[in-house]
Amino acid sequence: MREIKQVPQNIIDAIEAHDHFIIIGHMNPDSDSINSQLALASLLQYLGKETLLASAGPFTRQEIASLESQFHAHIPRKYKSLDPLVLVVDCSSPDRIGYLSEEIAGLTVGVIDHHAAGQGFGDITYIDPTAFSVTYLILQMYHAYAAPISQTDAHRMLFGLATDTGYFRHVGEYRGEVFLTISELVEAGASPRVIYQEMYGKRTFESRKLIGLLLGRMEQYFDGRMLVTWETCEETLHYGEVNRDSETLYAQMLGVNECEVILFVRQNDDENTCTVGFRAHGESPINVGAIAADFGGGGHKKAAGATMEGDIHDVIDTLIGRFTPFLS
Repeated sequence: MREIKQVPQNIIDAIEAHDHFIIIGHMNPDSDSINSQLALASLLQYLGKETLLASAGPFTRQEIASLESQFHAHIPRKYKSLDPLVLVVDCSSPDRIGYLSEEIAGLTVGVIDHHAAGQGFGDITYIDPTAFSVTYLILQMYHAYAAPISQTDAHRMLFGLATDTGYFRHVGEYRGEVFLTISELVEAGASPRVIYQEMYGKRTFESRKLIGLLLGRMEQYFDGRMLVTWETCEETLHYGEVNRDSETLYAQMLGVNECEVILFVRQNDDENTCTVGFRAHGESPINVGAIAADFGGGGHKKAAGATMEGDIHDVIDTLIGRFTPFLS
């Protein structure tokens, strides 16, 4: 079982020294980012602090869409004048929070993250790349303050952990601390059944049609060790940005025999750039996070993303060349 990394003292000292906080997550937020922000805000409010939640959005994932009203799209000047401590969660580079990086200029910034990639962002940091989710790190902060965990915050923290582990599919050997955490949060009132339904249920008919389209056009490379599919901007417009189900697509592709790596290339509105989702099988030695970083992106060893210049097929050709030394 992995030894838990303790919350750094400089993070605790900075929290105690401030009364006002801005909590920011990355653009295109997912459940780990949003639920980390919400659970951290609850902890700080328990400590008697005032908090402001901010996100550059967009809230396109159906499981978090209803939470958008709790977040500010911009930092009010009046609040910034209070000299708040900024806590950025689930990303460790300023570009990932979008235009909000300019709005927090001049403020002290703390980063709480589990991604190894980054640009040395933040004046103080709590980064643990071995943690499966940022909500897991937020739970350690609850422990550090001996703070009670409400049913709502137990749900939030388990939701983030479930999301970033693919509902625990990515948990390997000697990681018993994950299941001890699940037990603690379930005892505090979180429901794995409810979270599973929020993650994988309530999908639209169009989202299932899109998965069928993308699976139908998969192509194999390197004797089936890599699978690639793509989506045009016209298809995105037709099927919509909301209520998508990329994780089901990734799981279906990675479930193909002999597959080690998958690429999902989406053409952006400008038609000159593409967003790429990288995934690697749990048994593969390939670090897709490091490869994504080569193209200005980043993420985890087994799950990452990047934005690349070029049309769909140019991007695919470039990536095939990059993966050739690992798969040929």
